[in-house]
Amino acid sequence: MDKKKIFSSFQKLGKVLMAPVLLLPISGILVGVGSAFTNASLVEVAPFLGNSFFSLIFPLMKDAGNVVNNNISIIFAICIAYGYAKSEKATAALSGFLGYMTMNTIMGSFLIARGVIDTSNLITGQKAILGVTTLDTGVFGGIIIGLIVSYLHNKYYKIQLPPVLGIFNGTRFIPAITIIVSSFVGIGLSFIFPPIQNALELSSEFINSTGVFGAFVYGFAERMLLPFGLHHFIYLPFFFTSLGGVMEIGGQTVEGAVNIYNAILNTPGAMFDINISRYVMNGKVLFAMFGLTGAALAIYKTAKKENRKKVASLMIAAVIPCALMGITEPLEYSFLFVAPMLFGVHALLSGIAYVLTYIVQFNVAGPSAFGGPLLSWIFNGILNADKGSNWYWLPILGIVYFAVYYYVFKFVIIKFNLKTPGREVVDVEENAVSESNTGDLIPRIVEAVGGKDNILKVEACFTRLRLTLKDTSVIEKDEYFKNELSANGIVKVAQGVQIIYGNKASVYKTEMREYLGIE
Repeated sequence: MDKKKIFSSFQKLGKVLMAPVLLLPISGILVGVGSAFTNASLVEVAPFLGNSFFSLIFPLMKDAGNVVNNNISIIFAICIAYGYAKSEKATAALSGFLGYMTMNTIMGSFLIARGVIDTSNLITGQKAILGVTTLDTGVFGGIIIGLIVSYLHNKYYKIQLPPVLGIFNGTRFIPAITIIVSSFVGIGLSFIFPPIQNALELSSEFINSTGVFGAFVYGFAERMLLPFGLHHFIYLPFFFTSLGGVMEIGGQTVEGAVNIYNAILNTPGAMFDINISRYVMNGKVLFAMFGLTGAALAIYKTAKKENRKKVASLMIAAVIPCALMGITEPLEYSFLFVAPMLFGVHALLSGIAYVLTYIVQFNVAGPSAFGGPLLSWIFNGILNADKGSNWYWLPILGIVYFAVYYYVFKFVIIKFNLKTPGREVVDVEENAVSESNTGDLIPRIVEAVGGKDNILKVEACFTRLRLTLKDTSVIEKDEYFKNELSANGIVKVAQGVQIIYGNKASVYKTEMREYLGIE
């Protein structure tokens, strides 16, 4: 497999892995609100929150949110099986669930029979999953089963068996082969995974011991890999495995930064830990809400005067999702492709943001898993101040970081005459296609990538419309997509193209599939 195919495979895996993560915002909001309004300090200030109605409704909100948090590994298995399936995706998703539960049931029963697991005295790395006591493989188990099921599905979903076994023809064969193969996987992991758990614990200890340097590397690397769609591989392991920490909270051993942070929110008296908070992107709260807003102002101020009104519309539309929900890509892609030097500066400043928030122990989570920076600051920061959130550091550092981004970006843009929006030789045009008139936009995108017959597959991640093409040599130039088709940017990959449309990408995917008449 050549480098381009390997890169394309990693990008596809990154896209599939994002699907479970995008389920987390609603759970994060519910857990955050439920925890905030059952906080003893807040109830003391506002006694009406302690009445029977609120005493019932807010714990129920936490329970609803934790449905996703407590079953994220199963969701990974289902989403990966579904995402990689070429066709008959519903069967693949069902098989992903069956495979995951079969693996855990067989592994648990095997380890109990060998005396490795004592059901009356579970130790770290052992837990009950949907009533099955087993070894906790975390999201790795879900990913392994998801990949295996997708392979089996794509290989056998059209299988024709001898007449005596005809009942298992086609997709009916997939659940059957999944249960058999997953049983062997469960036995295999019962030998393989305990040493892996030990290695992960040692790695976690090493990373945690790096302190402020580790915080910088984490933030810098996560941003630098963003243009390649590979940044998920930086933070996902820390989110859901012992790389992000292992703590005992409320008598339960919890691993993974997201799980630990949620457990702290759910447990009265539990205090935030900066070595956990840095892995749930506390630094992103700072640069998403304030830093990139300063960068947007610098881009506006350095634009030609005749173009500033148009640039202002572009920047405002990009800043709102960035500051409120942490969706930074629309703003970042406004300068990444025309001025990559600026993106390097931004990545460096992002790493420093993690250093600053680590030093002052700013314990507010930043990713969409907790509702985005603003909601997280309110619900997990201000309303959970007694847990040591140190929320007040955000406006203090924020003013400084806004100024730093603004003056650094302005200096670099002018010094190197970078062609950021509004400074191009060709003036910024009004969006060639009205955002509301997507009925006209979709056919034009299709023609720009070589027409209907050239498109093999249409997919989307959070911000990118991803098209798999027969021939990548026939697509229009990058400038055409930005100037004529309202795109924030375009990335060409081995077997297709990724067109950045921000949070409209998912809608455009659906409309394009309908236009092309594909599933």
